[in-house]
Amino acid sequence: MMGDIYHHYSLPSDAVWAFDDSKQEQYDLFNVRYIVALEGQELPDFAEPLRQFGRHQLYEVETTGYFDLVDSRMAFAGDRDDFNPASLSWLESGLPRAKQYPVVSLDGFQDVGSQLPLAEASSAISEVRISTARSRGGITSEEVGGNFFAAAVRVERDSTLLIKATYHPNWQATVDGEKADTFMVMPGFMGVRLASGDHQVRVEYQPRSFRLVLLVLGLVTLGLVLVVEKRGVVISGWLSTSPFARISNPLKMRQRPESGQERRRRRRR
Repeated sequence: MMGDIYHHYSLPSDAVWAFDDSKQEQYDLFNVRYIVALEGQELPDFAEPLRQFGRHQLYEVETTGYFDLVDSRMAFAGDRDDFNPASLSWLESGLPRAKQYPVVSLDGFQDVGSQLPLAEASSAISEVRISTARSRGGITSEEVGGNFFAAAVRVERDSTLLIKATYHPNWQATVDGEKADTFMVMPGFMGVRLASGDHQVRVEYQPRSFRLVLLVLGLVTLGLVLVVEKRGVVISGWLSTSPFARISNPLKMRQRPESGQERRRRRRR
């Protein structure tokens, strides 16, 4: 679903705000396959009507799915503060239509060829000569699960396989069963290098070990809370009859403020 989001935790979130529903390449970029619109609402020509439901019409837009084969020869490196302006400049340019997705490094140098400063990305992108995107192959099949993406890919020339999901270093990729490196491309998605030929690619999210430690600690804490709540009456009764309670009760009586009635009784005595 495309729409207003209430956080900016992920890098592509600002690109979502800038989504242009008149550009077919942006539907493909975010894998927006269907549109629900009011009857009579004007939509782009590439949106094919499927069926009407009362006052609403369902349309379909052709996309490459969760994967695509793109060019990633351009590369930028810089700070996170420079990422959003660079990403929006790329999104508004003709590079997405030409399937040119620059590599972005926010954690220092990566072996991706010559890198330009991310702070200068807007001017560098405006100077790129954009040519018609030539076919690089296609996605034969795809599978999407709760924490993985998998695809069979036919590659005609060396390319980057774009996975349309937010990049994170915990994503681990294999190509034909062999471990492969992942990297970030505009606008914050994942990329994997592929040579020409047929490949089986799988990208799976593998949380770090400390997540398991936190999970176990949370379960233990929850169990202790349940035990304390269930045995609270027993524990309270034990405390009231324990030696500590017999010692502390006289002290409490002494420390308790004297009431007005007790003061009058003391004066009569």
